[in-house]
Amino acid sequence: MRRILTVLASAAVLAVAGCKYSSLTLPPNREVSSDIRQAVPEHMIQYGCPTCHVIPGVPGAVGKVGPSLDGLAQRSYLAGNLPNTPENLQRWIMHPQHFEPGAAMPEMNVSAQDAGQFAAYLEPTQ
Repeated sequence: MRRILTVLASAAVLAVAGCKYSSLTLPPNREVSSDIRQAVPEHMIQYGCPTCHVIPGVPGAVGKVGPSLDGLAQRSYLAGNLPNTPENLQRWIMHPQHFEPGAAMPEMNVSAQDAGQFAAYLEPTQ
């Protein structure tokens, strides 16, 4: 019964998030070429991601403010309450304060394209 309630609650969150944030555009193609995959760490550095996070494959990404992003694809939730899907990860990267006002992660003005590439880089198995 508890599992059913958890699934229903997750579905409700997705429905609300989908309605509230439907104006956030997602790139039509989530595939990341090897050239882009090599460029993503540099883009993450430019946005300052390594300042707060440990990020596998990103030089100098040893931050301790935010959580380690190692194994992100295996986590059930992002930021403690947002179901972990590639779309939600992209939306979170773009607008964390929309999902959790007052969160430690600031708005970094990450473009939809960059956020989609970051999400694909961090969650390659999904």
